[in-house]
Amino acid sequence: MVEASKLTGHWSETEALEVLRDLLHKTCGIEPASVQLNSSLVNDLNVDSLGMLEAIIEAEDAFGVSIDAGELSPSLTIHGLIDILSSKGVIKS
Repeated sequence: MVEASKLTGHWSETEALEVLRDLLHKTCGIEPASVQLNSSLVNDLNVDSLGMLEAIIEAEDAFGVSIDAGELSPSLTIHGLIDILSSKGVIKS
């Protein structure tokens, strides 16, 4: 597990994926192994609107960013969420 408190600045995509897996397990009870880059939060992982809100709040805290509600959609995938983080300068290329 990557501990968010120990990482600052830029994250690799792999580190971000691991943190997102941990967040989804903590907030929604989703098994980390089932969270893949192409997993849709709603369609594949069955995250409801409350779970999505909780996960996004946790992600904002972990990555030190603000995610606008307009950036979210029911078809959002883990890769899409990582793209949002990348657009905010959090993910290193």
